[in-house]
Amino acid sequence: MAVSSLTIRPRRTAAVKQGKKLWVEPWVVWRHDAFRELTCPACGETSVMEKHLDASPPFEPRKRYALYACGPCGTLHYPDAPPFEYESRKDADIARKFYVEIGAGLDAMIAPLAWAEPERVKSYLEVGGGYGFSVDFAARGLGWRAANIDPSFIARTGAADLGHKHLPEYLSADNPLPDGPFDRVLSSEVIEHVSNPDPFLAALVSALDKDGALIVTTPDAGAVHPAASLDALRPIIVAGHHLVIFSAKGLEIALRRAGMEHVSVIARDQTLYAVAARKPVEVDFTARPDRQIYRQYLKARRDALSEDPPLHAGFAVRLLKECVHAGAWDEAREALENLTTRWRRDYGLDLGAPQSVRPKFVLPEKNRGRAIRKFAANHCFNLAVALFYAARLREQDGDLDKAEALYRACTRSAKTLRKVFEAMFAACRETEDAGHRAALHAAMLAVRTDPDRAVREILALTPDAASLPQDLWLEAQRRVFADGVLTGRREAVEPLALMVQAQLLASAQSEPPLTPSQGYAAAALGMRAEQAGHREEAAHWYDQAAHAMSDAAERKVFEGYRDRMTVTPQSGDAAIEAAFAEISALEAEGRSWKARGKALALIDPDRPDHDAVVATLGSRLASLEHYRTS
Repeated sequence: MAVSSLTIRPRRTAAVKQGKKLWVEPWVVWRHDAFRELTCPACGETSVMEKHLDASPPFEPRKRYALYACGPCGTLHYPDAPPFEYESRKDADIARKFYVEIGAGLDAMIAPLAWAEPERVKSYLEVGGGYGFSVDFAARGLGWRAANIDPSFIARTGAADLGHKHLPEYLSADNPLPDGPFDRVLSSEVIEHVSNPDPFLAALVSALDKDGALIVTTPDAGAVHPAASLDALRPIIVAGHHLVIFSAKGLEIALRRAGMEHVSVIARDQTLYAVAARKPVEVDFTARPDRQIYRQYLKARRDALSEDPPLHAGFAVRLLKECVHAGAWDEAREALENLTTRWRRDYGLDLGAPQSVRPKFVLPEKNRGRAIRKFAANHCFNLAVALFYAARLREQDGDLDKAEALYRACTRSAKTLRKVFEAMFAACRETEDAGHRAALHAAMLAVRTDPDRAVREILALTPDAASLPQDLWLEAQRRVFADGVLTGRREAVEPLALMVQAQLLASAQSEPPLTPSQGYAAAALGMRAEQAGHREEAAHWYDQAAHAMSDAAERKVFEGYRDRMTVTPQSGDAAIEAAFAEISALEAEGRSWKARGKALALIDPDRPDHDAVVATLGSRLASLEHYRTS
């Protein structure tokens, strides 16, 4: 195959020079200190609008542009920001490598192809499709007659790399396309770049068959608020790149004004998704293309484009990710083996030895571009994501030590890549998310051998809790605490006790009953309370644990814990007191399964309550043995 002239070839060298960090002023400042009479580009209403914030474009850091909010519909727009020059080819090779390896959210790109009656589609046009991944999938994966109309340099590059049909021009309502009209027209993340959306929407509608559907995606104005993190805001409000940031109401009004009578708009993950048509159409925003077809497409393109390192890396890592998500473990092992072999050859980087994966990047005061280019020649921009899914696979295979090492390598790599991306004025939420998730998974695995380290790592993440994936963050707290307590290492995980207790109390009030994962943490709180002599509190937590279990055997185990709290040793009953003391001592040492014989031997077989005492002591020991072996 012909390899793109923009391909960055691997270089097996490492940057070693040190430099000072670059100080950068805040690029966004929230200021409600101005009003202007403006016409909203979305709803068309003229009103006095309040300024929302000031922002600096990354390509003009010394300039600031005001973002105004439309009162009637909530759409935001920059009335004074000039359009960005997208035809710039400066650092085009770096931009291509970033995009094909990690920047392009291919799974999200192809999702709209399944939203509106895909079984009726035979022809497909993407307007402003950029590099053209989704057009390539529509043609090769789905068998549609597909084309990308986009005059940009990156669109021409993508067509040359991937081989799909490309029209290097602007779409116009006055210039019908010879292959049109089309069953589906998609414009994804384009309309926000247009200062006046009406002519643009008219052009989209002109390319649409009378029975066809128009699909539009664009950033959501509802995600722009002072509580949002800068990482979340950066892809949405970059001045110059995005001129109009639509609200759901504003986008619907604009589509209806363009002649679309049937419009569906939803907001999800900081993005608006819309399907519009002249006639009724069945819409399912949760639909996705067939996952097996998608995996087959990724593997075929990985192999067909293997001579181009960034393209191979992009398809190979996406394939590994998709196989892990699908639970296609044999396919995932093949994908990881392919990737490991290739990166070992190209970059001297061994995914099989994660302790050695320690990428470094220092931004010098001068020659920023040279430093970025040198890093790019020695690393793939999707390194952290590859390490995360390699770790998931190894954990599935039961190689927990290797999985933990891979998670830690992912966390290191994500931190380094963030520095690189910031130097490029870019952001990658997938890399950030992989790094956060890897840190939490590493802590959950570390509790097996080093609970003190696991606790330190959980506590170290607390200041960043708002940016962590919340479900996993709460699960990590529970898992580390429960594993520590239920294996006899309560003191090591005690610093997490109040966090877990607050979490479970909140969950019990809002979403009863608890989940099994929460149930194990409740049992750990029960043991903690019992060892402190708070039998009533312990009974409460054991009861919560019992109700959380979906498995009958596990439920019975924790019911035994709860019921034991109702058997109180009588004062002076040395045998029962000794039995409880024996269990508690061995439990604290993590050897509770050895306590059965010793504890039961202390109970007189002729005492009237022998059976009840033995049942409670036995259920205590059986439950601990069950947890240890499960």
